Amino acid sequence: MKHKFAAVAAAAALSLTGTATLVANQASAAQHPDAGSRNRPDHLPPFAGHAYLVTVDTGAVYRNTFSADGTSVTGLTVKGSAPGRTFTVPDLAVQTGPKQYFISWVEPGDVTVSQVADFDKHTVEFYVTSTDSTGTRSGAVYHAALTQVS
Repeated sequence: MKHKFAAVAAAAALSLTGTATLVANQASAAQHPDAGSRNRPDHLPPFAGHAYLVTVDTGAVYRNTFSADGTSVTGLTVKGSAPGRTFTVPDLAVQTGPKQYFISWVEPGDVTVSQVADFDKHTVEFYVTSTDSTGTRSGAVYHAALTQVS
């Protein structure tokens, strides 16, 4: 059930970027043998144990460092709103294509990040939601370049 939800969320995130066809035939772990493969001890996602600079089209820059097993991310705001802000949280990752993963997490303050990272093309399409001071929840789609730094 968890993988089905993640696949649906990935499809929704991809549909916002106009590339939903990438996951149209990959709706569940049963249909895509690599989906959820991070749960197998002999297979780690390509981002596990590495750090990446995420340079957003808005000019913001983040450093995301993934744990050795790929199950958590430490984020650091390098440039943009709240430089120096850092957090470490669990993440969920589902493979959606060759060297392409839907990765999602919830940051402190209830900010959600849902992204499709393509480690071949070095790109990230992501959807971020947050609640403003009036209690209104909103979201936005962004595009970023992905650069491995460690």
